[in-house]
Amino acid sequence: MTIRVAVIGAGAAGLCALRHLTTRQPTFQAVCFEQNSRVGGTWIYTDQTGVDDHGLPIHSSMYKNLRTNLPKEVMAFPDFPFRKDLPSFVRHEDMLDYLESYADRFDLLKYIKLSTTVDLVHPQKHTDKVEWQITYKTLTDPDVIPVTETFDAVMVCNGHYSVPMIPSVPGLDLFRGKVTHSHDYRYPSEFEGQRVACLGAAASGQDISVDVSSAAKHVLNSL
Repeated sequence: MTIRVAVIGAGAAGLCALRHLTTRQPTFQAVCFEQNSRVGGTWIYTDQTGVDDHGLPIHSSMYKNLRTNLPKEVMAFPDFPFRKDLPSFVRHEDMLDYLESYADRFDLLKYIKLSTTVDLVHPQKHTDKVEWQITYKTLTDPDVIPVTETFDAVMVCNGHYSVPMIPSVPGLDLFRGKVTHSHDYRYPSEFEGQRVACLGAAASGQDISVDVSSAAKHVLNSL
């Protein structure tokens, strides 16, 4: 019996899932759907913010000077180490290169539908099992009619960093300065000579505070 599996997203989790599914053929038959034109998920850097060329929300929160806050020795897949010449804390470009190399090494691209969005995942209940209807469409040709296929299982690997969480801050609507979320932060020159308050002191808050300080007049990092 062959089990058809839909993998949504070709970032780190999606590529790893696809690598293990495709080594267990013909038990599993996998298809991966990725809305970007390349693999890498959140590690695909772009200067764009807001929406992309297709009108879709920008997925990545990468900023220009970002380095990982975990060492490569911890982040690497067990059977695919990083290049030895790289430092422990790599740049986002190195992380993207690593994932693209992983996809090449295990010949995964042939299972991935790039520039393709999944519009609907719908369960179909039967007496003895549940099947999943996946409706998807290509972004390269907007006139193409969406396609619906049936799968036995779905692995959702689209990450959880693409939708910014913006808390309700009393008085924020009265603030006359610039308000931006870390999801839309790209480079420190945007804040040249300005006084900047970074709200939040977790990993991204601390890192962006340091990055912004290279250009800003004054930076306050607040919990």
